Order: sequence, then C-alpha cells, then structure tokens
Amino acid sequence: MKKLTFVLPLKDRPYYTRIWLGHNIRQEYDYLVADGSIGNENEELFRLVQLPNVIYVRFPQDLSIEHYVEKMFQAVGRVQTPYVMTCDNDDFINFHGIAHCIDALEKDPDAVCAGGPIYGVSQVTSAASAPRYGMPVSIIDAAALSGMSGFDALVQLFKSYKYMWYSVFRTPSYQKIWSDIRQLHISNVYLVEILQAELAFCHGKYIQVPANHYIRLENPVTSAAREEASMDERHTRKIFFDSEYRDQVVKMSAHVAKLADVGLSQLLNEFTNYFIAGNGLKTDSFGSRMSVRLGRLHEIIPRRLSLSFPIEFGIGFVNGLGKVRSRLGI
Repeated sequence: MKKLTFVLPLKDRPYYTRIWLGHNIRQEYDYLVADGSIGNENEELFRLVQLPNVIYVRFPQDLSIEHYVEKMFQAVGRVQTPYVMTCDNDDFINFHGIAHCIDALEKDPDAVCAGGPIYGVSQVTSAASAPRYGMPVSIIDAAALSGMSGFDALVQLFKSYKYMWYSVFRTPSYQKIWSDIRQLHISNVYLVEILQAELAFCHGKYIQVPANHYIRLENPVTSAAREEASMDERHTRKIFFDSEYRDQVVKMSAHVAKLADVGLSQLLNEFTNYFIAGNGLKTDSFGSRMSVRLGRLHEIIPRRLSLSFPIEFGIGFVNGLGKVRSRLGI
C-alpha cells in the first residue's frame, strides 16, 4: 500500500495542469484529482492519463467558497493512504522533502502534520511555451511552530502567521479538519486557510523537516486568492469594517477555543493582536535577515542578467540551499 495521496483541486487553468502533469507524477504515490472547473479542458487532459495511481473525479463547478469546501471534504474523504497533502496545479512537489515529511510523521505519533521551508519561483516565460523560471527564493518557513500544539501553538501562530495548507497530514486528522471547516460554513477563502491552520494545532503537533518539500509559483496568471481579492476587500480590512466577516471569525474561534480547551476571549485576543500587528516579516534574527536577502534574488538575477532555469534546476537549487542552511544553522 502506498503511504501518501496528493489531492489536486482544480478550477480551470489547464495550461498549468499540463505543466503539473509533466513534473509531479511518481509511481510510489497516489493522486486524487478533484476537478471543479467551469470548462472541460482539464477533464480532457485527464482522459489521456491512464495511470492506476491517478484518480480523476469531476465535481460540481466551484462557484463559491462553499462549493470548494464541499469538494475538498468529499475528495479528502476518498483518501485511503495513511498520509495526504493538498497541491495546486501551478506549483511543484519536491519529493526529496516529501520523504522527510513522511519519515518525521512515522517517527512521532503525536505529530499531525509535517513540512519543510516552502520556496517560490517566478515564471519568466509563457505557460503556453516551454516554461522557465527565475531563481527560487524562500517564501515561508514555519520552523518557529515546530513541535508545538494546542493553545501555545495558536499564540505563536498569530505572532507570525504561517499557513499549514501545503503540509503533509495524517489522513484521519485531515478528514476531521475538513469536516469541521464544512460544518462551520466559512465563506471566505482567507478564513478557511486560517481555520485549517488552527485546527491542525488542535489535533497535534506540526513538525518542521530540514528539507524543502514544495515550490510555489509566485506569479500565476490567476489564483483563488487573487480572484477573491479582486472581488472584495482583503481580510486585514474586513475584520474592522465587515460585521458578517467578524461574525464568522467569532464562530470559528468559538469552535477552535473549545477544541483547545481555552476561553473564547483568550483566543480572540490573540486573533485581534494578529490583525492589529499585521503580518509583516520580522528581521530580528540572522536566519530571517538571510531569508530577506535571498528573497531579492528572484528580482535581481532574472531581470538584470536575463537568467532563467527549468524547474528541475530550481528543485536541485533549493535542495542544495537547504544543505547549506542546515550546516550554517539558519
């Protein structure tokens, strides 16, 4: 039996799906494709994919966040492997880091999810042509949360918010997380993301592994978050000016507070501090300062020297960078 299933939720963007299929399929893993597209292009692509470990399921169209949540709940419920991870079709899996994540979960029964530093690349050629990318850079590192759970983890989470969205999860816990999200009827994509992170720490620990496991595209043509932002105010403004949004925050916080066995006012206080302080990157350590400097490479190198690389080079680069950072203790 395979150990991990990658769940790939789709909503159109078939040009990215083509690229994803060329880089992210391995025989030793299972794949469940949850397609909520408006058009039929993704379905036509998967008619050509005849692999026993790739299951394609056509769901009702993703016309709202509620439709997306229902799709994810149903899709995750089909997973039969011990571990599961959600991917996007414009991103890339680093299988070297995935192996580290599975190993960490198998060694620690109290851990509910694991992940490494997530890196990002910028595409510098059209998705319709042979895609090439700028230098990979670090975009999120949740090391400060490693080994934490419960209310202590939630306090740390809101001090420097890091999503758990692309972590490798134990399947039973992940199924319960999506059941809770569905039950609460949260209709904002940002709140769904935050709630998922909160619920993860209610079920157990997050473990940070010393290897990148996922590479995100930083400049996609479209994304769910971008579509949501174009239709409405971002959540940092909505919490102050949108009463319906605040009601959803209170509803999900009441649920999380009960699971974490703390008072609602305690949890809401941490949530409030997060919104007031904002989500700026702190630069009070050598490691974070190094990440800021490394983060400028994708701006400087491709633009000034016209350098670009295939994604295989990018994955090799971040694996090498991970070894350097490990040796330097950053």
